[in-house]
Amino acid sequence: MNTPPQAHPALPQTARVLAGLLLLSGVTHLAQLAVYQHEANMLGAAAFGAVYVAIGVAVLGRRPAALHLAAVLPTIGGLLGIYRFFFLHTNPFSVWHVALDLIIVPLAVTLLARRRTEPSGALSGATAGP
Repeated sequence: MNTPPQAHPALPQTARVLAGLLLLSGVTHLAQLAVYQHEANMLGAAAFGAVYVAIGVAVLGRRPAALHLAAVLPTIGGLLGIYRFFFLHTNPFSVWHVALDLIIVPLAVTLLARRRTEPSGALSGATAGP
């Protein structure tokens, strides 16, 4: 008798939102290349965008390090974005990305805290919370 493979429980809503925001931020980071061409500071921003897309995919894939990366790298990116806005290139993308980072980082930290306090883990889907 064949038993069907066990499906993962649904990803918690908070993790889905986190992944979606990371993917959105990553795509808009990359979109800057089309708007501002290949200025030197754009290449760094685009590199962060590629990393954010990878982290978003990792969150969706329930990779163990994804939440740590989602907390740390957008913190660094947000600080660099503030520096870039004030000293290198004043543009609306920088404001948008820092605003996203201000949402992404607390979501990632919340999921990390939930993973430490709940035996099922924050990305397991077995939690009842949002």
